[in-house]
Amino acid sequence: MIFTPLQRAALVTLCFLQITITSCTSRNENYTSRVVAKVNNHTLTAEKFAENLGTRLKTFNDLSAKDSAVISQAKSAVIQDFIVRVVTHDWAQANQIFVRKEQIDKEVNTIRKQYPDDIAFRKALADEGLSYSRWEENLTHTLLERLVTDALREKIKKPTEEEMKSYYKENKSLFQQTAAVKLRQIVLENEEAAKKISKEISRGKSISSLAKKFSITAEASLNGDLGWIEKGYLSIFDKAFNMPIGQKSKIEKSSFGYHIFEVVDKRSPKTISFDDARKKIQNILMAEAEQAAYTRWLEEQILKAHVFKDDEFIKSVKVQTRSVR
Repeated sequence: MIFTPLQRAALVTLCFLQITITSCTSRNENYTSRVVAKVNNHTLTAEKFAENLGTRLKTFNDLSAKDSAVISQAKSAVIQDFIVRVVTHDWAQANQIFVRKEQIDKEVNTIRKQYPDDIAFRKALADEGLSYSRWEENLTHTLLERLVTDALREKIKKPTEEEMKSYYKENKSLFQQTAAVKLRQIVLENEEAAKKISKEISRGKSISSLAKKFSITAEASLNGDLGWIEKGYLSIFDKAFNMPIGQKSKIEKSSFGYHIFEVVDKRSPKTISFDDARKKIQNILMAEAEQAAYTRWLEEQILKAHVFKDDEFIKSVKVQTRSVR
């Protein structure tokens, strides 16, 4: 099969799926560099549009990738993402906001440390269908968005005392502290192992030291500390609400294994006071204000931008899938 330039540019290999993006325009037309969208002085070519659309559809399975509604939403998302990127870039440039090379290097190093070596890192990019340069480009834009958000945040005033008190009164249900117990546990694979550990505990060994060595669940690294547990979290723990602080349980079986737990602390249900909730309320109201400010800012930037979309061409783009053997 001979692919047109756009088809070659948009060829994306998935696990067991191949996506080829074509257009219903003339087969003889070389539309790789055709402008699909333009925002201010920035253009999105058919080649780039196909590449971005293929990347988005890569997250769907074979059946979903053929769904016309999914494809339509993916096309809209590609265009919207392009518009947001451009207006963010232009506003940042106009306001002397730039991503410095040392910021990029720092973020790159932080991310790469999550992989055992460079080969594993490059493989992860390949699995996502990303070249290193494309990944770094996306990372740079993410950092730029963060700087723009920080700049917008600086203009937001902190909520007043009256605003915080009003929020507290109108959302009392958010500030109800339920009864809970703080537990530490050790979980064993079988009853025989649990009985041996139970004997060690009865001889004075602490659950925390034993949990770190023998527990099979994730909190072993925290010396078995489960933190605060509300009633109904796991049926075997409901018994802890009737146990005094310091008491240790008998061996309890669940789908996770054989548990022995200790009641570290208890708290009664109560209404959290305004003073205790003040910081939480402030954070909630600031987050809401920041989201509203960003939404207003983005709407303003898009309204001011010169936006062109080749809707006819975008609609004509088809997605064909075939299994890769």
